[in-house]
Amino acid sequence: MPPFPQPFTSSVSHWQATNRGPTSLWKHGATDPLPSDVVDFAIIGGGITGTSLAYQLTRPSSAGERKKIVLVEAKDIASGATGRNGGNVAPASGAVFNILTRPLAEGGSGLSAEEALDVIGNEQDTLEYAAELIKEETLDVDFWRGDAFSIATTEETVEATRRALEAFDKARAKSSKARHLNTSRFIDDPTEAKKLGRTPHALAINHYKVGTCHPHKLATALARLALSSKAADFKYFSWTPVKSIETTKQGFTLDCHDKGQIRARQVIVCTNAYTKYLFPDDWEKETGIAGHITQYRGHAGHVVPPLSFSGEQSFKASSEVEDEQYFMTTPQGGIVTGMGAMTSVGHGLVTKDEIYEQDDDSVVLDRFGDYYGSFFKRTFDGWSDVASGEGLSRLWTGIMAASRDRLPLIGPIPNKPGLWAAVAFHGHGMARILTCTRSLAKQILNPGEWDERLPKSFEITEERLERAKQAPKPYKKEPAPEVPVGENAEAESGV
Repeated sequence: MPPFPQPFTSSVSHWQATNRGPTSLWKHGATDPLPSDVVDFAIIGGGITGTSLAYQLTRPSSAGERKKIVLVEAKDIASGATGRNGGNVAPASGAVFNILTRPLAEGGSGLSAEEALDVIGNEQDTLEYAAELIKEETLDVDFWRGDAFSIATTEETVEATRRALEAFDKARAKSSKARHLNTSRFIDDPTEAKKLGRTPHALAINHYKVGTCHPHKLATALARLALSSKAADFKYFSWTPVKSIETTKQGFTLDCHDKGQIRARQVIVCTNAYTKYLFPDDWEKETGIAGHITQYRGHAGHVVPPLSFSGEQSFKASSEVEDEQYFMTTPQGGIVTGMGAMTSVGHGLVTKDEIYEQDDDSVVLDRFGDYYGSFFKRTFDGWSDVASGEGLSRLWTGIMAASRDRLPLIGPIPNKPGLWAAVAFHGHGMARILTCTRSLAKQILNPGEWDERLPKSFEITEERLERAKQAPKPYKKEPAPEVPVGENAEAESGV
């Protein structure tokens, strides 16, 4: 993992700042001794992936029943992307269909129409499962379901969205198992779009259904359920970074820096953007799961709306504008907003060097604050001048994992018996992870059997990892120029 002790102090997100009470798990197990005996399962990573997998493995009749399970986290629960995200549990609409079926060499996922339908359907399943799980376990995590508005402000986006939705609907109608999938309402009357979107810039709106939640509370609640389980012997250790994984006769040994070691029969890697640090050789050679992932840093912010967008006038939908700025409203009326990586590059807010292969989430660039702070006033009708205490109240960063083929990596790691992974969520984890870990837990219970509820395209195979190399990497650092040799070397090298 990155150097520890961490040489910087991470920024604090809205979610992390609003879950500090006695039911939170800050520093849980941080000073407890690590188990001296061999555990059956070690989960690395305490975000929503690791905590939801811990929940699944501690249920009766699971692979973890009557077994010893540990979850180790380098910092605290949801200290990574989970606790720093945009708050959405948002299935992608059919508008992503053409991206999923686009060839790998052109930046798509290279899927067949049926495979693309499976991926879109899985995200809808994840929202349904999230709702069921939260209701069944009576979790207080600010869960909401409702409308999403994807607002198009250019003719190019209007037509691209129309084509994708038409392709999705056509494929859905032909598929016997995908006809049940939800479709969008595409509003291409500019007058109606402007009224519904509350912006004079709207030309069309893609209207579909999504959910939102407090991700830090959700990860914490799932970890608490695992800790309280009587079906398994589960322990959670915060501030226990894993330096390396060594294969042994008994299984694996995790080197946890000065905290000691953990011996485990099986290990599940839930480290997403930080996976490369556990497989440094693979990352250097651009092979394996580490070579499939590219780290990138994103900015998000919390905005307190003026009175003109409060109460009955508050936003009623989770929205995005021109694939540029996305935002959701919390139950308290605040707005959490963010922007995609390449969008931020396209707007000149950052260079690729400033976001890709970066793991320092203490870095917060003021230019994002300026942009986010002015976005709502210049975009929406009636957004009044903000008073002191309104407007942008917090800005933070988080580290995500771009997947070479845009799809997560789920299952046993090829050629590494006993090692499993659930990583590479491509900035879209909340719409995928709960069903991914549900299925991964079933695979661990029944090795060699794929859970058909999960798209087969998520499976980790050598063939998939090799095929994905056709896709352009989102970022490849150029080698530093050679220092010229000769009498003018100092002047030419800028020394």
